[in-house]
Amino acid sequence: MNTENNDKPTLPAFPLTKAEEDEVMKLAAVGFMPHEIAVSMEWTRERRAAFCILANVPGSSISVLITAGRATGRAQPQIKLQEAAKAGNIEAIKALQNLQRTNRFNELVNNMDDDEFTP
Repeated sequence: MNTENNDKPTLPAFPLTKAEEDEVMKLAAVGFMPHEIAVSMEWTRERRAAFCILANVPGSSISVLITAGRATGRAQPQIKLQEAAKAGNIEAIKALQNLQRTNRFNELVNNMDDDEFTP
């Protein structure tokens, strides 16, 4: 076993302005895919391609930014629903229960191994 090359690979930097970061977060929050986000930005073709590649590399700054945007997009409406449920809104309670069930199901599916899908 080679222990000399255990360094983690360094990913290329993809600097974004604050305005670009905010725009990427907003678009990810509403469910846009990385290639759709790239197309909507006023970047060169090469920069859009690099953005899409980095979006698919776990741990890259772009991947983390998109994941954070998606989490924000999912969390904020659920927090509002939780607040309404706490206030006693029956419809909010029912909607929140359904949403929690869906979230638990999605978590189970995401944590399954590939061999659990095969008969």
